[in-house]
Amino acid sequence: MSSINSISTTSLPADIRAAGTDAIKDYKSAVGFEQMLAGQLVKSMVSESSLGEGPYASTMQDTLTSALTGGQGLGLARQIYKEMQS
Repeated sequence: MSSINSISTTSLPADIRAAGTDAIKDYKSAVGFEQMLAGQLVKSMVSESSLGEGPYASTMQDTLTSALTGGQGLGLARQIYKEMQS
């Protein structure tokens, strides 16, 4: 999971940006956790297939993880963020 892209502030939901720097920091942490979890899921899914082998396996796994968590992600980050605010 070396090349997962970090989230830019401009791509955050408007309500998170409006809530201030602490909210942005918390949400980015939640997104980071979602990315890490998705990466582990992808890694375990492809480890027993031919997709988990070869010189490009890591790049393929990182790209698949980025695609899964890009945009609105899986929805876990929003839930984690809400729990952090409770």
